[in-house]
Amino acid sequence: MPKTARRTDAVKPRRTQEERSASTRALLLDATIECLIEVGYSATTTTVIAERAGVSRGAQLHHYPTKAELVAAAVEHLADRLGEELREEITQLPPDRDFISAAIDVLWSRYSTPLFPAWLELWVAARTDEDLRAALGPVEKRTRAAIDRRTRALFGDAAVAGPYQQMIGMTFCLLQGMALERTLAGERRSDRDKREAAMLERWKHALVEMVRAEAQPVS
Repeated sequence: MPKTARRTDAVKPRRTQEERSASTRALLLDATIECLIEVGYSATTTTVIAERAGVSRGAQLHHYPTKAELVAAAVEHLADRLGEELREEITQLPPDRDFISAAIDVLWSRYSTPLFPAWLELWVAARTDEDLRAALGPVEKRTRAAIDRRTRALFGDAAVAGPYQQMIGMTFCLLQGMALERTLAGERRSDRDKREAAMLERWKHALVEMVRAEAQPVS
């Protein structure tokens, strides 16, 4: 009697409940970000999110009972991902390039994406949506703390104290203002890009001069 052939293909181990839950949450968070970018906050419903994620309504409600909780979790998920990407890009910049100028370019590359209008829309909606405001508040605090940690890691302890912290804060305000203007201005793209590039170059020069002045010993 012939021997039974032995199966050689490997059997995939079954995922644990924790792994399945993590996968479901990731699908929901990614779908939420996509919806916010494509249709905006008001049209982003939990039903639409669940359908886009390919997840049942029951599973969505189990992980995130309210729209505000789901959106806040998605924002934090995105902020963490962008923060890691920024850290990787900045730490890999070539040493022969001006670091301050290069860091501003990397930051602007994030502010000038479709993600910023979606983020902005959330904060505007939070002004009158009490549940959303309550959900986003703790996320904003954790995001700010993470930015401080990454800034300290990249530029040293001096970067989060005194005038250096103010310079970094001014840089973020400038980039946010430029990104906000993008959502309102109706100029041609070529004109806008030229204007933005000129503003960034002017700010880079000013920032380098300010850093140099702070580094000078007091006589």
